[in-house]
Amino acid sequence: MNYATTKACANIALIKYWGKRNEDLMLPTKSSLSVSLEALSTLTKIRFSDADSLLINGINVEGYALAKLIKFLNKFRQKFGINKYFTVDSSNNFPTAAGLASSSSAFAALAQALNDLCALNLDKKELSMVARLGSGSASRSVYGGFVVWHKGSMDDGSDCFAKQLFDAGHWPEFRIIVVVVQSAQKKISSSNGMQITVATSKSYTDWIMRSELRLNDMIEAIRQKNIESVGTLAELDCLEMHQAMQDSTPAINYFNDKTVAVMDMVKFLREFGIQCYFTIDAGPNVKIITDASNQESVLDKLKTIDGIEQIIVSKIA
Repeated sequence: MNYATTKACANIALIKYWGKRNEDLMLPTKSSLSVSLEALSTLTKIRFSDADSLLINGINVEGYALAKLIKFLNKFRQKFGINKYFTVDSSNNFPTAAGLASSSSAFAALAQALNDLCALNLDKKELSMVARLGSGSASRSVYGGFVVWHKGSMDDGSDCFAKQLFDAGHWPEFRIIVVVVQSAQKKISSSNGMQITVATSKSYTDWIMRSELRLNDMIEAIRQKNIESVGTLAELDCLEMHQAMQDSTPAINYFNDKTVAVMDMVKFLREFGIQCYFTIDAGPNVKIITDASNQESVLDKLKTIDGIEQIIVSKIA
């Protein structure tokens, strides 16, 4: 085989991941839970080459992104004893590095492509551990549906992997509405933001404790397909995570005026019985948690907010 092509979907964490206990192995400080989104995907094609190189959406990329890729590939080569270089051609159908989990789908797709090209025959658990070495959240994008990423306790990361809890067929009415208010790359990368928060935030440890306790409640809410419980838990976890960021030194704030406007709109709609909730990652863009019966009401209201760049409605991948 001269090349391999694979596709993976981005995931949005409902119980968040923010911070590592081991930077090199990408081991998180806490477990997390996500949903994979059918509408947000990365298509990756790789081939053997004389040197590692990267194209994103058809553009040759150097600097930080290439260095991050080479760091991952070096770990991959060392782990599997492979002495090859690769050209990686990756295309996203959504904004890159804007808080929409592009690294989750990118490294999940890359892990699978490397598995295929190098004929490693890794299973999903092993793939999630490989993808994790590039981006922690990528461990969850190896799967579709609702996925939990176990933080593990072993120093070598051998018990740190993702596992699917429910596939897309469990809850076909579930929707995520992605509201892009800023497609430009964020100023503070997730990696840097995590390091600052873990090292300096006064409320980080308290959030970790409360978020861990929320995980089982979230699993049960998903099992029961209870949109109110899922949304309430996700919104609370998101707000507490961002509060921990803002309690850092220097303070980290990924929100802008449009972020807040969408958040306020979601809360307004709930006052009129529309089941919708927000979650936000390391960026200004908002993901609205709802279901098929409330989707159109949310979309109609979003039309009243000026400055929204794009709206993407997604089912579960």
